[in-house]
Amino acid sequence: MERTMSSRVEFPSMRAEVIEALRALSDPEYQSATWGRYEPGVDYYDDLDLNVHILYDDTQVLPDPETAVSQVIHESEVPALRAVEASLGPMIRDLGDAPDVVYTSDPRWAGVIDAARAALVVMQGFEGP
Repeated sequence: MERTMSSRVEFPSMRAEVIEALRALSDPEYQSATWGRYEPGVDYYDDLDLNVHILYDDTQVLPDPETAVSQVIHESEVPALRAVEASLGPMIRDLGDAPDVVYTSDPRWAGVIDAARAALVVMQGFEGP
């Protein structure tokens, strides 16, 4: 059965987290302005590690997006998320727990930004008004 724009997933709040993680990974200006910055009195903190954990651990859309179909993502989104894994996964394996700046200054980071941006566009195509 082909999915339509109105198709729903089992865990829409987890899907929203994936979309926000992709948004963060696709926006270098956001990364430089927000990642790793602590503000007194602010209860929210964002960095690369948080977004990696959302994609790999919390929602498990990576490294194998097929396993999250119908629960968090739609089948048509799998190729775009595979592309994110193809760019981000090798960096994680190579750089491990290195600071965010090591990742964002790596020449491969542009590929992560591009893949995340493309996946974000695909996933937002299923978002309703």
